[in-house]
Amino acid sequence: MQSVSTGYVDVHGKRVFHRYLKSGAKKDIVMLHGWSFTSRDWETPGLFNEYANLSFNVYAPDYPGFGMSEPSDFYSVKRGNIEASASFIKDYMQSLGVEHAVILGASMGGGMAILMGMAHPDMVDAVIAVAPAWVENYTEKMKNIEKPVLLVWGSEDTVVDPHFGNKYRSAIKNSQLEIVEGSKHPVYLEKPKRFIEITTGFLKSL
Repeated sequence: MQSVSTGYVDVHGKRVFHRYLKSGAKKDIVMLHGWSFTSRDWETPGLFNEYANLSFNVYAPDYPGFGMSEPSDFYSVKRGNIEASASFIKDYMQSLGVEHAVILGASMGGGMAILMGMAHPDMVDAVIAVAPAWVENYTEKMKNIEKPVLLVWGSEDTVVDPHFGNKYRSAIKNSQLEIVEGSKHPVYLEKPKRFIEITTGFLKSL
C-alpha cells in the first residue's frame, strides 16, 4: 500500500490543503468531501490506493474554509448554496495541471460534482455522485450532462432522501443508480467494500 501525500497548493491566492496519490498514470480523479467531512475521510476506506491501483492519479482537496484550507470569499459556499464550487474545482485542477478528470463527491461534494459536470463538461471525464446534496433546483439542467454519471445512495439515507436518486437518474441520460442496502448517508464509510466494488466497476467501464 502506497502512502498518501499531503501538501498545499495555491488556488486563486489561497492556500488549499490536499491529499494526493500519484500513480504516474495519465488518468486523474478528484474527490470532494461533504459538509461535515474533509479529505481525510477518503483515506479511511482506502480509496486513494484503490483508485491508484486502477492507474489513476488521485487528488482530494479540503474545500476552502473546511479542514486545513484557508477560507475564500471567492469560493464561499453555504448550506444549500454551492454555486461557487464549480469555479473552485476548475481552478484547483488547473493549479495541478490536470486538464480533465473523473469527479467524485459525496453529499455536498456530490452536488459539487454534478455542478462541475454541467459547468465545465470539457474538464470532466465522468461523475460519481454519492447522495448529492443541494442540487434539486438543477434537475432540469442535469439533462445537459452528457458524460457518464454514477449515482450512489444508501437505502437508509435520512440526510438526502433516496427518491432523489431516481429523479436524477431520469434527468441525466447517461447515468446509472446504485442503491446500497442497509447503508445510511456516507455510503463509502458505512459499506466501504460495496462502495469500492461499485465505483471501481464503473471506472473500469469508462
